Amino acid sequence: MKNMKKAFAVLFATIMVMAMGITAFAATGTITITPPAGTDSSATNTYKIYKVFDAVASDAGISYKVMASKAGMALPTGFVTDASGNVIHGTKDPTTGEVTPSTADELTAEEIASIAAYVQGDTPVASPTSTGTAAATASGLENGYYYISTSTGSVVTIDSTTPDAQVNDKNTVPTLDKKAKQAEDPTYMEISDEGKKAIAQVGKVIPYEATITVGKGAKNYVFHDVMSAGLTLEGTVTVTGVDADKYTIHTPGLDGDTITIEFADGIAEGTKITINYSGKVTSDALSVNPATNTASLTYGDENSNNKTPDVPVEVYNAQVSVNKKGANDQPLDGAGFVVKNADGKYYKLDGNTVTWVDSINDATEHLSANGGKVPAFTGLGTGNYFLEEKTVPDGYNKAKDVAFEIKGGDYTATNLQQEYNVTNEAGVELPSTGGIGTTMFYIVGSVLVVGAVVLLISKRRMAR
Repeated sequence: MKNMKKAFAVLFATIMVMAMGITAFAATGTITITPPAGTDSSATNTYKIYKVFDAVASDAGISYKVMASKAGMALPTGFVTDASGNVIHGTKDPTTGEVTPSTADELTAEEIASIAAYVQGDTPVASPTSTGTAAATASGLENGYYYISTSTGSVVTIDSTTPDAQVNDKNTVPTLDKKAKQAEDPTYMEISDEGKKAIAQVGKVIPYEATITVGKGAKNYVFHDVMSAGLTLEGTVTVTGVDADKYTIHTPGLDGDTITIEFADGIAEGTKITINYSGKVTSDALSVNPATNTASLTYGDENSNNKTPDVPVEVYNAQVSVNKKGANDQPLDGAGFVVKNADGKYYKLDGNTVTWVDSINDATEHLSANGGKVPAFTGLGTGNYFLEEKTVPDGYNKAKDVAFEIKGGDYTATNLQQEYNVTNEAGVELPSTGGIGTTMFYIVGSVLVVGAVVLLISKRRMAR
């Protein structure tokens, strides 16, 4: 019987799932709490420890008593007292008063909620704080059965009760992934295989998809997305995987976000939440410094700083420029260029959108100036193109078209900031006096004169 009492005392002290009690066997002890794996290194989480029952250790084992401050209060659901005033997890026959201990190895959600209500309004006996995944420790705690709340979520589990208790925070860190997707019209757009980078023509709309995997004890989930200069939110934001009453979408977002989505607590562990939205590329100069679209998820108590790692997607576009040269490799001003695509249409930059027009006369033309420099044609997406000279300086022949390619998957400046030297040759002139051309005129003229004389003499002889 004595051994059974000891065994029950140990079992009772370890029954907890969401908010647990613990027993310390020495007069005082410690509770050390380890935060969930994957907790952000800068996050600070506070664990509030509340005493639920007193505990008395003796040779006979551990017995639990109602604290003097709780005398007369109804015990939490699932707990009763026996004839000796010991608190038991079990049931009590209302007629005979006989107590039957529970054989369950976990408290029910109802019992946990009842314990939380039982200590509601009490002052925590300790409030240790952890940083990152470093453990938090509370020392000098009297023997007792304790309820522990956490700022990471709603679940805490007790692992052992030998006087220095080790507690693992059984909340789990949610995960967030985000990627760019190929548009229905992929023209002049390329997305990397992992969806983290894109090359897109200015004016194009890129679809994005973010996926949240809900962790255990989900609490205060808030999705954030911030679009940098060069991108704007386009269209609507949709959420799937949870009922519409479980989230609120804010566009524009809160506190500087482009999008903020607040989720209700209690979403089941493992739930996949999918968020779809689109961004329009509004900058035509993203060849070196890309526009970024960064998503993150905060969770837990407001002041805990719990946050998933940022998930950025980078968006680039390309540009091409010309150095114009003339005779003797000297800079040549006044030459005009246009860009033509593989379909024979011409580049036109209108505000923050590139369009392709049929007529060269409607195209955007850039002229060489300031030492032969031609302003860059910006905002280009992937594809094959040609630089075509439209305006030819006086005294020069039109330069040959220059073919170039903006390659997909290449995010280097070599690919995204292309530059070409284009040389004009002087036009063909009539030869000057004394040249071979003038000599030829004399020869041809002499032959004609000789021929005329011969013809005249021949006619006179025939006349005789």
